[in-house]
Amino acid sequence: MYGEKIHRVTMKDVVFKADRNNPPVLKIVSGDTVIFECRDAFNQVIKNPEDLPIDFDMDKINPATGPVYVEGAEPGDTLEVHIVKVDVADQGSCCIIPNFGYLASEFPEPWTKIIPIKDGFAEYSDKIKIPIDPFPGTIIVAPAEGSHGTLIPKEYGGNMDSRACTVGTIVYLPVFVKGALFAVGDVHAVQGDGEVCGTAVEIDANVTIKLVVNKIKKIKRPQYENEEFFMTTAWGETADDAAKIALRDMIDWITEEKGLTREESYALCSCVVDMRISQLVDITPGIRAVLPKSIFK
Repeated sequence: MYGEKIHRVTMKDVVFKADRNNPPVLKIVSGDTVIFECRDAFNQVIKNPEDLPIDFDMDKINPATGPVYVEGAEPGDTLEVHIVKVDVADQGSCCIIPNFGYLASEFPEPWTKIIPIKDGFAEYSDKIKIPIDPFPGTIIVAPAEGSHGTLIPKEYGGNMDSRACTVGTIVYLPVFVKGALFAVGDVHAVQGDGEVCGTAVEIDANVTIKLVVNKIKKIKRPQYENEEFFMTTAWGETADDAAKIALRDMIDWITEEKGLTREESYALCSCVVDMRISQLVDITPGIRAVLPKSIFK
Protein backbone atom coordinates (compact mmCIF):
# COMPACT_ATOMS: atom_id res chain seq x y z
CA MET A 1 0.00 0.00 0.00
CA TYR A 2 1.36 3.39 -0.97
CA GLY A 3 1.74 6.06 1.65
CA GLU A 4 0.65 9.66 1.38
CA LYS A 5 2.39 11.24 4.35
CA ILE A 6 4.84 14.12 4.16
CA HIS A 7 7.83 13.92 6.50
CA ARG A 8 10.83 16.15 7.17
CA VAL A 9 14.45 15.31 7.95
CA THR A 10 16.47 18.22 9.27
CA MET A 11 20.05 19.02 8.37
CA LYS A 12 21.22 17.92 11.81
CA ASP A 13 20.75 14.35 10.58
CA VAL A 14 23.51 13.72 8.04
CA VAL A 15 25.98 11.02 7.09
CA PHE A 16 29.38 11.30 5.43
CA LYS A 17 29.63 7.62 4.51
CA ALA A 18 27.40 5.25 2.60
CA ASP A 19 27.14 2.32 4.96
CA ARG A 20 24.49 -0.33 5.63
CA ASN A 21 25.16 0.15 9.34
CA ASN A 22 24.08 3.80 9.37
CA PRO A 23 21.04 3.96 11.67
CA PRO A 24 17.95 5.35 9.91
CA VAL A 25 16.69 8.71 11.15
CA LEU A 26 13.21 8.10 9.73
CA LYS A 27 11.07 5.15 8.61
CA ILE A 28 8.46 5.63 5.89
CA VAL A 29 6.27 3.52 3.61
CA SER A 30 6.49 3.41 -0.16
CA GLY A 31 4.83 6.48 -1.69
CA ASP A 32 5.57 8.84 1.20
CA THR A 33 7.18 12.20 0.55
CA VAL A 34 10.13 13.55 2.52
CA ILE A 35 11.48 17.09 2.72
CA PHE A 36 15.24 16.79 3.20
CA GLU A 37 17.04 19.81 4.65
CA CYS A 38 20.46 19.66 2.99
CA ARG A 39 23.70 21.35 3.96
CA ASP A 40 25.96 22.50 1.14
CA ALA A 41 28.84 20.26 0.06
CA PHE A 42 31.32 22.27 2.16
CA ASN A 43 29.25 21.51 5.29
CA GLN A 44 28.47 25.22 5.73
CA VAL A 45 32.04 26.41 6.32
CA ILE A 46 32.21 28.60 3.17
CA LYS A 47 30.15 31.72 3.81
CA ASN A 48 32.42 34.62 2.78
CA PRO A 49 35.03 35.25 0.06
CA GLU A 50 37.71 34.98 2.75
CA ASP A 51 36.66 31.39 3.52
CA LEU A 52 38.98 29.28 1.40
CA PRO A 53 38.39 25.62 0.47
CA ILE A 54 41.37 24.45 2.51
CA ASP A 55 40.08 25.24 5.97
CA PHE A 56 37.86 22.24 6.57
CA ASP A 57 37.91 18.64 7.71
CA MET A 58 37.90 16.41 4.61
CA ASP A 59 36.09 13.73 6.63
CA LYS A 60 33.19 16.16 7.06
CA ILE A 61 32.64 17.09 3.42
CA ASN A 62 29.64 16.32 1.23
CA PRO A 63 27.05 15.59 3.93
CA ALA A 64 23.99 13.62 2.86
CA THR A 65 20.78 14.11 4.84
CA GLY A 66 19.33 10.85 6.11
CA PRO A 67 19.31 7.93 5.84
CA VAL A 68 15.63 7.11 5.47
CA TYR A 69 14.38 3.53 5.78
CA VAL A 70 11.69 2.67 3.22
CA GLU A 71 9.41 -0.14 4.40
CA GLY A 72 9.21 -2.99 1.92
CA ALA A 73 12.43 -2.20 0.06
CA GLU A 74 14.47 -5.38 -0.34
CA PRO A 75 17.76 -6.25 -2.09
CA GLY A 76 17.07 -6.61 -5.81
CA ASP A 77 14.27 -4.02 -5.83
CA THR A 78 14.52 -0.59 -7.40
CA LEU A 79 13.91 2.61 -5.44
CA GLU A 80 12.16 5.32 -7.43
CA VAL A 81 13.35 8.75 -6.32
CA HIS A 82 10.83 11.31 -7.59
CA ILE A 83 12.37 14.79 -7.33
CA VAL A 84 9.39 17.03 -6.57
CA LYS A 85 10.89 20.37 -5.51
CA VAL A 86 14.23 21.99 -4.70
CA ASP A 87 14.22 25.23 -2.68
CA VAL A 88 17.66 26.84 -2.43
CA ALA A 89 19.10 29.34 0.03
CA ASP A 90 19.80 32.96 -0.86
CA GLN A 91 23.50 32.46 -1.54
CA GLY A 92 25.91 29.76 -2.60
CA SER A 93 29.59 29.46 -3.40
CA CYS A 94 31.87 28.20 -6.15
CA CYS A 95 35.44 27.34 -5.22
CA ILE A 96 38.69 26.19 -6.74
CA ILE A 97 40.21 23.52 -4.51
CA PRO A 98 43.96 22.82 -4.74
CA ASN A 99 44.76 19.52 -6.47
CA PHE A 100 41.15 19.08 -7.53
CA GLY A 101 39.36 19.83 -10.77
CA TYR A 102 39.80 19.03 -14.45
CA LEU A 103 42.68 21.50 -14.84
CA ALA A 104 44.02 21.17 -11.31
CA SER A 105 47.68 21.67 -12.26
CA GLU A 106 46.87 24.99 -13.92
CA PHE A 107 44.95 26.41 -10.94
CA PRO A 108 46.97 25.49 -7.83
CA GLU A 109 45.71 28.25 -5.49
CA PRO A 110 42.51 28.08 -3.41
CA TRP A 111 39.83 30.53 -4.50
CA THR A 112 36.28 31.31 -3.38
CA LYS A 113 33.41 33.20 -4.98
CA ILE A 114 30.18 33.87 -3.11
CA ILE A 115 27.18 33.91 -5.45
CA PRO A 116 23.87 35.47 -4.38
CA ILE A 117 20.62 33.89 -5.55
CA LYS A 118 17.85 36.35 -6.42
CA ASP A 119 14.60 35.99 -8.36
CA GLY A 120 15.60 32.67 -9.85
CA PHE A 121 19.06 33.73 -10.95
CA ALA A 122 22.58 33.09 -9.68
CA GLU A 123 24.20 36.54 -9.74
CA TYR A 124 27.74 35.64 -10.75
CA SER A 125 28.61 39.31 -11.35
CA ASP A 126 26.94 42.59 -12.24
CA LYS A 127 26.99 41.49 -15.88
CA ILE A 128 26.45 37.73 -15.50
CA LYS A 129 23.19 36.28 -14.22
CA ILE A 130 22.61 32.54 -14.62
CA PRO A 131 19.09 31.03 -14.50
CA ILE A 132 19.14 28.47 -11.70
CA ASP A 133 18.18 24.84 -12.28
CA PRO A 134 18.83 23.28 -8.87
CA PHE A 135 19.40 19.59 -8.27
CA PRO A 136 20.96 17.30 -5.62
CA GLY A 137 24.42 16.12 -6.67
CA THR A 138 24.43 13.23 -4.18
CA ILE A 139 21.58 10.72 -4.33
CA ILE A 140 22.44 7.53 -2.52
CA VAL A 141 21.35 4.25 -0.98
CA ALA A 142 23.41 1.97 1.23
CA PRO A 143 25.85 -0.40 -0.49
CA ALA A 144 25.74 -4.15 0.01
CA GLU A 145 28.94 -4.05 2.05
CA GLY A 146 31.70 -1.74 3.21
CA SER A 147 31.75 1.92 4.17
CA HIS A 148 32.24 4.37 1.34
CA GLY A 149 32.57 8.15 1.30
CA THR A 150 29.70 10.10 -0.22
CA LEU A 151 32.07 11.90 -2.63
CA ILE A 152 32.41 9.03 -5.11
CA PRO A 153 29.70 7.83 -7.52
CA LYS A 154 29.10 4.09 -7.49
CA GLU A 155 26.41 1.58 -8.45
CA TYR A 156 24.43 2.68 -5.36
CA GLY A 157 24.40 6.29 -6.57
CA GLY A 158 26.52 8.66 -4.53
CA ASN A 159 28.03 11.88 -5.81
CA MET A 160 26.70 11.58 -9.35
CA ASP A 161 26.70 15.35 -9.98
CA SER A 162 24.32 14.95 -12.91
CA ARG A 163 22.28 18.05 -13.70
CA ALA A 164 19.72 15.74 -15.29
CA CYS A 165 18.52 14.97 -11.75
CA THR A 166 16.44 18.11 -11.42
CA VAL A 167 12.76 18.68 -10.59
CA GLY A 168 10.53 16.34 -12.59
CA THR A 169 13.14 13.59 -12.88
CA ILE A 170 12.77 10.10 -11.48
CA VAL A 171 16.09 8.64 -10.38
CA TYR A 172 16.06 4.85 -10.23
CA LEU A 173 18.47 3.32 -7.71
CA PRO A 174 19.14 -0.40 -7.21
CA VAL A 175 18.43 -1.52 -3.64
CA PHE A 176 21.19 -3.48 -1.88
CA VAL A 177 19.98 -3.61 1.74
CA LYS A 178 16.66 -3.92 3.47
CA GLY A 179 14.98 -0.53 3.72
CA ALA A 180 17.34 0.96 1.07
CA LEU A 181 18.67 3.59 3.54
CA PHE A 182 18.27 6.58 1.24
CA ALA A 183 20.06 9.91 1.70
CA VAL A 184 20.53 13.06 -0.38
CA GLY A 185 22.71 16.18 -0.43
CA ASP A 186 25.27 18.27 -2.33
CA VAL A 187 22.69 20.55 -3.93
CA HIS A 188 23.83 22.77 -6.80
CA ALA A 189 21.84 25.86 -7.72
CA VAL A 190 23.25 25.49 -11.23
CA GLN A 191 25.99 23.40 -12.84
CA GLY A 192 27.41 22.88 -16.30
CA ASP A 193 27.92 19.38 -17.65
CA GLY A 194 31.37 18.39 -16.45
CA GLU A 195 31.53 20.53 -13.28
CA VAL A 196 35.02 21.24 -14.57
CA CYS A 197 36.59 23.20 -11.69
CA GLY A 198 35.30 20.64 -9.20
CA THR A 199 32.47 22.68 -7.73
CA ALA A 200 29.28 24.28 -9.04
CA VAL A 201 27.10 26.78 -7.14
CA GLU A 202 27.19 24.82 -3.88
CA ILE A 203 24.25 25.73 -1.68
CA ASP A 204 22.00 24.83 1.26
CA ALA A 205 18.57 23.66 0.13
CA ASN A 206 15.40 21.82 0.97
CA VAL A 207 14.81 18.91 -1.40
CA THR A 208 11.33 17.38 -1.58
CA ILE A 209 11.37 13.76 -2.74
CA LYS A 210 8.74 11.05 -3.09
CA LEU A 211 10.15 7.54 -2.55
CA VAL A 212 8.50 4.54 -4.18
CA VAL A 213 9.56 0.87 -4.03
CA ASN A 214 9.47 -0.80 -7.46
CA LYS A 215 9.44 -4.60 -7.23
CA ILE A 216 9.45 -5.18 -11.00
CA LYS A 217 12.26 -3.04 -12.42
CA LYS A 218 15.70 -4.64 -12.07
CA ILE A 219 18.83 -2.53 -12.65
CA LYS A 220 22.57 -2.75 -12.00
CA ARG A 221 23.22 1.00 -11.80
CA PRO A 222 21.20 4.21 -11.47
CA GLN A 223 18.97 5.32 -14.32
CA TYR A 224 17.04 8.55 -14.85
CA GLU A 225 13.78 9.45 -16.52
CA ASN A 226 11.73 12.58 -17.12
CA GLU A 227 8.88 13.48 -19.48
CA GLU A 228 11.22 13.82 -22.46
CA PHE A 229 14.11 11.43 -21.94
CA PHE A 230 15.16 8.05 -20.60
CA MET A 231 18.78 7.98 -19.41
CA THR A 232 21.32 5.38 -18.37
CA THR A 233 24.42 6.46 -16.49
CA ALA A 234 27.76 5.02 -15.45
CA TRP A 235 31.23 5.81 -14.09
CA GLY A 236 34.66 4.48 -14.88
CA GLU A 237 38.38 5.07 -14.54
CA THR A 238 38.06 7.16 -17.71
CA ALA A 239 35.18 8.91 -19.44
CA ASP A 240 35.59 6.39 -22.27
CA ASP A 241 35.05 3.50 -19.85
CA ALA A 242 31.98 5.19 -18.40
CA ALA A 243 30.50 5.94 -21.82
CA LYS A 244 30.77 2.32 -22.91
CA ILE A 245 29.04 1.06 -19.76
CA ALA A 246 26.22 3.63 -20.08
CA LEU A 247 25.80 2.76 -23.77
CA ARG A 248 25.62 -0.98 -23.07
CA ASP A 249 22.99 -0.33 -20.39
CA MET A 250 20.98 1.73 -22.89
CA ILE A 251 21.19 -1.04 -25.50
CA ASP A 252 20.00 -3.54 -22.88
CA TRP A 253 17.08 -1.28 -21.92
CA ILE A 254 15.91 -0.75 -25.50
CA THR A 255 16.23 -4.45 -26.26
CA GLU A 256 14.28 -5.51 -23.16
CA GLU A 257 11.66 -2.75 -23.10
CA LYS A 258 11.03 -2.23 -26.82
CA GLY A 259 11.61 -5.71 -28.22
CA LEU A 260 14.37 -4.81 -30.66
CA THR A 261 17.36 -7.01 -31.39
CA ARG A 262 20.68 -5.90 -29.91
CA GLU A 263 21.82 -4.94 -33.40
CA GLU A 264 18.73 -2.78 -33.92
CA SER A 265 19.17 -1.23 -30.48
CA TYR A 266 22.85 -0.43 -31.06
CA ALA A 267 22.08 1.18 -34.42
CA LEU A 268 19.17 3.12 -32.92
CA CYS A 269 21.53 4.52 -30.26
CA SER A 270 23.80 5.72 -33.05
CA CYS A 271 20.85 7.53 -34.63
CA VAL A 272 19.23 9.22 -31.61
CA VAL A 273 21.11 8.75 -28.31
CA ASP A 274 23.28 11.61 -27.00
CA MET A 275 26.26 10.71 -24.84
CA ARG A 276 26.57 13.53 -22.31
CA ILE A 277 29.13 14.25 -19.63
CA SER A 278 27.78 14.47 -16.09
CA GLN A 279 31.05 15.22 -14.30
CA LEU A 280 34.76 14.91 -15.00
CA VAL A 281 36.14 15.55 -11.52
CA ASP A 282 35.00 12.95 -8.97
CA ILE A 283 37.88 10.47 -9.51
CA THR A 284 35.58 8.30 -11.64
CA PRO A 285 34.14 10.44 -14.48
CA GLY A 286 30.39 10.13 -15.11
CA ILE A 287 28.61 9.83 -18.46
CA ARG A 288 24.92 9.52 -19.25
CA ALA A 289 23.26 8.17 -22.40
CA VAL A 290 20.15 10.20 -23.26
CA LEU A 291 17.31 8.73 -25.33
CA PRO A 292 14.36 10.88 -26.50
CA LYS A 293 11.13 9.10 -25.53
CA SER A 294 9.18 10.86 -28.27
CA ILE A 295 10.50 8.47 -30.93
CA PHE A 296 8.35 5.68 -29.44
CA LYS A 297 5.04 7.53 -29.69
